[in-house]
Amino acid sequence: MKRARLIVCLIVGIGWSGMSDAGWPSQSRTQIAVPTDPTSVGYLNLTKRHPDAADGPTEFAKGYSPRTALQRLDQMRGFLNSFKQLTERARGRLTAADLRDAGNTSAEIQTIGFHNIPLVVEGTLLKQDYQLKQVEYELARLRHLRGEVAEQDVERARVAYAEATKQFQVFWDTKRPTD
Repeated sequence: MKRARLIVCLIVGIGWSGMSDAGWPSQSRTQIAVPTDPTSVGYLNLTKRHPDAADGPTEFAKGYSPRTALQRLDQMRGFLNSFKQLTERARGRLTAADLRDAGNTSAEIQTIGFHNIPLVVEGTLLKQDYQLKQVEYELARLRHLRGEVAEQDVERARVAYAEATKQFQVFWDTKRPTD
């Protein structure tokens, strides 16, 4: 059943990607870009959000990638570790009530929560990237069968899917939750 839904989504996506009037230009030969027609479903008005930032479409494409998200997640782990160290230093100086009021200072949250919560976020990012690459690969294969893309495009999508598979598998095999 899941496979049937995937194929339907892909076929609909292929149909949309070929309809220039619908505003679905192809970002690459194996990916569907954000629609450019404001009346299209999925249209995003990607304006520049900060004077020092890149333009909206560039920020969307590069600032919110799985790679960037994982880098920021590592940065958040550093913040949590710093907070844990600061809490340890404060334990002898603050009352139990003061620590409770500060929040997230219990040993349980700082050992189990600070490990498991970022782990769930990381796993979700990697899973979504895996699923996206899977769909892009299937899309490339179907578009190749229709004569819309070259074999090299299918191979490029296959390599990206294989890399996403490897990254998720490494995560699954090496990053365990704790209790």
